[in-house]
Amino acid sequence: MNLKLFENFDYLKIDFFLLALFASLSLFGLIILASASVNFSDSIYGNPSAIFNRQLIYYLLGLMGLFIFFVLPLTFWTTYDRLFITLGFFLLLLVFIPGVGLEVNGANRWIRVAGFGLQPSEVMKFLSILYVASYSVRRIKEIQSHWLGFFRPALIIVSIISVILIQPDLGSSAVIFASVLGVLYVAGVKMRQFFIVAMLGLLAVALMIFFVPWRWERIISFIDPWSDPWGSGYQLTLSLMSMGRGDWFGVGLGQGLMKMGYLPDAHTDFIFSVIVEELGILGGFAIISLLFGLSFRIFFIGRESLVRKNFFGFYFSYGVALLLGLHTFINVGVACGLLPTKGLTLPLISAGGTNLIIVCLMIGLILRIDYENKISMPVPIIKRTAKL
Repeated sequence: MNLKLFENFDYLKIDFFLLALFASLSLFGLIILASASVNFSDSIYGNPSAIFNRQLIYYLLGLMGLFIFFVLPLTFWTTYDRLFITLGFFLLLLVFIPGVGLEVNGANRWIRVAGFGLQPSEVMKFLSILYVASYSVRRIKEIQSHWLGFFRPALIIVSIISVILIQPDLGSSAVIFASVLGVLYVAGVKMRQFFIVAMLGLLAVALMIFFVPWRWERIISFIDPWSDPWGSGYQLTLSLMSMGRGDWFGVGLGQGLMKMGYLPDAHTDFIFSVIVEELGILGGFAIISLLFGLSFRIFFIGRESLVRKNFFGFYFSYGVALLLGLHTFINVGVACGLLPTKGLTLPLISAGGTNLIIVCLMIGLILRIDYENKISMPVPIIKRTAKL
């Protein structure tokens, strides 16, 4: 790596608060994952720590990526964003190629790379926000004044979402759609166009739920899971029982019962239930606070980017903050029975190597945005004095 990148580097301008939130959540995620995955890991791999060991490798790779993304200048991303979105779309298509794509439970969402699984839809969450943020900087006047400026990125994102829906993965499609729409909203798209696209998106989701039997069954079981506790409502009832056992202070880290083969996906989609069972409602509330604190800190960096006229940083930060917030809201809502079951991970905590690496990369880029904001020209502060 070129050492000239570090000649005038000012380490005091790193956002240590954001870094502390990231480190706290990621390290806690490894600890709770080691507890939540012990039974599943032992039964599948014959090693109670196999899933934890793999997640640790992904975490170390994510930290390396975070560092690389932090040292790269923002101009690199705004120059090559179209190349990256093209490569990401190619990865999405690879999941359907026999021998390359990996089918799990009837879904084609993974590709096998050097013995590790890669989920392209997770990669596209990052690349979609990156592309739309860069596009908004290049075409800001068109976005705000002409419908074609809004239609072009919308067409690309709809194409991406369509491929993800074929896999099928409605959850990832929904959060990509919402995050990108949020970026275009802050970019100044006309409200009429915004609401038309938003309503069409909601209608499409409703139709895909209503006309797909297993999705509609999830809605029914979500409304009253106790009507079929051993069938469609099994996962949610076990999740609620798990949190009920935790009470205020939990049964103790590592002492949870529901993860021992009772609660499906205890180390992935329903890891929040394990957190509440072992650490209590107060522990669960602390984790939610840290996760939303991470999102709000990124929102704050986005606002500072706007003040500094770093528009790429403004758009990208808002998109990432919205994405992480949606992941947290939906994952916790599903575990608590407030939302229908949807396979979205809890950022930095749930098992899932691709998601963990992608979040690390996004945090690295956010840190770079904040750093470039701080080394840019200071914003002049004009003191107003009363005229006598």
